Amino acid sequence: MQGLLLTLLCAFAVGWLLDRFHMPGGMMVGAVIGACALEVATGGAWMPPAAKTAAQIIAGAFIGSGIKREDVREMRTIAKPALILLPCLLAVNITAGFLVYKTSGMDVMTSLMCCTPGGISDIPMIAADMGADPSCVVVMQFVRLILGIGVFPLMIRFVTGGGGDEQAAVRAKQKKRYEPVPVLLTLAVATVCGLIGKASPVPAGTMGFATLGSIIFACVYPKAQMPRVLRKGAQLLSGAYVGASVGMAQLLQLSRLGVPVLILIAAYTIACFVIGALLTRAGCFDRAEGMLAATPAGASDMALISADLGVSNAKLIVLQVLRLITVVLIFPTILSFVAALIA
Repeated sequence: MQGLLLTLLCAFAVGWLLDRFHMPGGMMVGAVIGACALEVATGGAWMPPAAKTAAQIIAGAFIGSGIKREDVREMRTIAKPALILLPCLLAVNITAGFLVYKTSGMDVMTSLMCCTPGGISDIPMIAADMGADPSCVVVMQFVRLILGIGVFPLMIRFVTGGGGDEQAAVRAKQKKRYEPVPVLLTLAVATVCGLIGKASPVPAGTMGFATLGSIIFACVYPKAQMPRVLRKGAQLLSGAYVGASVGMAQLLQLSRLGVPVLILIAAYTIACFVIGALLTRAGCFDRAEGMLAATPAGASDMALISADLGVSNAKLIVLQVLRLITVVLIFPTILSFVAALIA
């Protein structure tokens, strides 16, 4: 118990610090660093497997409760861009993952999950669930997140001449009141569905079922909600779980990630231009919107990125939500099949 409390304390201290500095995914990245530092220094870091399950359920509830009926209805209008975007991202994922596998010495599943266009909070947990090395995955996902949030928007602005009207990122900062009963009901539904998913043979079933159950619940019960503080809690648990598994031997192994990082950057940079061009030619978006749609950042991040670039197409956000759902629910099963073929 002492090891658990100390691990959580170290993870929270560094996570809170990075989060205060507004680093993307700061709570999770800081939790990884804090727990890892404790493990390297003392060898006493420890997190139970239940922490990973709890984090997956909370993350699934958070994703699913954010999808409302109007979002589901809006998804009908994005069938065409989705049919272009999602298969292309899957192809990029598999191609980049295969190149990482051939050049890095990582196992197939870890290589594929390192290149998955999901979330930094979600993918490492799913990767651990599927037998991949979450320490490698979290580093690669952090690189992808920085690309999506920090580098690609500047590149798109430069290439397309998109001008930001720089207004209101304030909307996302507005505090929302949360009611305890809807939160508890949402969490209860996600927990039941997540535990069913964990017991099922479906890869990444815990988060997948929790997400799907929460989406259905949010459509039936519009008050479904999850406060952001619980999302931070999930990031803390997930990061601490990953960090506690990283000792000095694993850190030395991470030095081989130079080439995989270059592959990841090249793959998603090329994908941004190519997929963006395909979406533009198909008449789905203009050039800036097409490139933004191909940027593998988070759905909430995309709202701020779009506003900064003077883009206000709601279909972009819905498309990013659909991407996130697809990556969580479908990609793991496909990648598991691909890994079995390659191995």
